Amino acid sequence: MSVQHASQTPDPSLAADQEESAQPRVLVGRQAILDRDLEVFAYELLFRDDQAKNFCFERDGDLATSRTILNAFFEIGLERLTGGRPAFLNLTRSFFTDKPPIPFEPDSVVLEILEDIPVDDTLIASVKALHDQGYQLALDDFVFEDKWQPLLPYVDLIKVEITEDTLRNMAERIEPLRKLPVKLLAEKVETKEQFRQLHDLGFDLFQGYFFARPDIVAQKQLSESQLVVTRILAELSSPKTELKDIANLIGQDPALSFKMLRLVNSAAIGLRREIDSIQQAVVLLGLQRVRAWAMLFVMAKSGNSSRELLNLGLLRANLCERLSRMYGKGNPDTAYTVGLLSILDGILSMSMQQALEELPLPEPVRIAIGERAGEYGEILLRATELENGSCSIMDETEKAHLMDLFLDSSEAAFAILNEVD
Repeated sequence: MSVQHASQTPDPSLAADQEESAQPRVLVGRQAILDRDLEVFAYELLFRDDQAKNFCFERDGDLATSRTILNAFFEIGLERLTGGRPAFLNLTRSFFTDKPPIPFEPDSVVLEILEDIPVDDTLIASVKALHDQGYQLALDDFVFEDKWQPLLPYVDLIKVEITEDTLRNMAERIEPLRKLPVKLLAEKVETKEQFRQLHDLGFDLFQGYFFARPDIVAQKQLSESQLVVTRILAELSSPKTELKDIANLIGQDPALSFKMLRLVNSAAIGLRREIDSIQQAVVLLGLQRVRAWAMLFVMAKSGNSSRELLNLGLLRANLCERLSRMYGKGNPDTAYTVGLLSILDGILSMSMQQALEELPLPEPVRIAIGERAGEYGEILLRATELENGSCSIMDETEKAHLMDLFLDSSEAAFAILNEVD
């Protein structure tokens, strides 16, 4: 994809906007950190250096990089990225040793000490000072080496990278740490089996893909609850379903009707007059948008749906819609549906292939979700790249637009999810 650039103009009124768009921007991804009840505790923000190839974060100890990151998020506002939850920030050595001002309240961030930072008296003194100011600090990729001992009295969290090898003797390795007043965070947790094992070992927090990856159902037969969800989703997603069918389907469930109308009339949607019927909502907002929201509520009723998984679907939905408009590709409402349904495997606890077999989705939606193909597949691929900050090299104007789209989508996802709750 490539963004279309406006022709140059001497109009001085545009100079400020052009100058702002040309400013270096920091792309950011994020990953949820969950507690023992699989509720979101915080988000780790995954920075991508503005100057590095493919925006890979170069851990070179450069103070300017730290300040760029901090200033960027100070201007952006963490609330838009984290929904009010703490943000884990990876920081360079220069940040700690040169002590730039921190534009965040102590309870809004967790400052991560990277594993490749040399431990010396200067670092120890800096970490202690931040600890005394009330900031939470975490040791990243802890490898159980003695060099970290001087920092242990001043850190609040220890992040342990999980592999099949480390899992085998994890109980013995973490035993000394359990005696300290710290929380243990298991990172790179890939499966629910690993999560259960680490939960039993006493880990407090968890990070990885396990929350979004489904337990694959071995047999073809679905449970009764899955059948109900699948049938409703099938009816909602069928291109043959008409306005009256959607309204009647929603109207069969009083709770669903109430929640849909509450969402339509909420500040998150911003309509100027009150809507008192599903039929009105469909007329004013469009069949595809109401269909997508109805799907969301049905998904939320599924016992397999974690809050963060629904948040991920909403983030992608909003991103896909905005990307469709930005690039002039496809129908924005269809793009929204593609983003929302990209988490179907997690909702139905089955492989994506089987999930797509269960639902009669239109072909463009099917190949977008299953193969990342077609114009909607391109949009979904760019949205998922933005989630983890791995977008390929682009010019500053496009980068500025994409950062704004990500932030607006994140904010919209939290607002709608709060209404769903």
